[in-house]
Amino acid sequence: MSTTITEQMVYHALRQVMDPELHHNVVELGFIQEVEILGDYVHVDIQLTTPHCPFADDIVNNIKQAVGSVKGVNKVEVERACTKEE
Repeated sequence: MSTTITEQMVYHALRQVMDPELHHNVVELGFIQEVEILGDYVHVDIQLTTPHCPFADDIVNNIKQAVGSVKGVNKVEVERACTKEE
């Protein structure tokens, strides 16, 4: 039996991810632009304070790890707004 992943579950996990410089979580800081859940796949769009954020890779990896720990999630992708094609 599979677990239904909810946006609430994903946001709970995202609240555990802290910006190492600003010392607040990525939800409070407004970094999360969109969460899309398709079965066991979660896609998260984020926008950091600057395209050249020195902690960007760490934040992305921590988001993947946190969301990946949600029961039922098998794949996580994180897309940074500054890397999207205009």
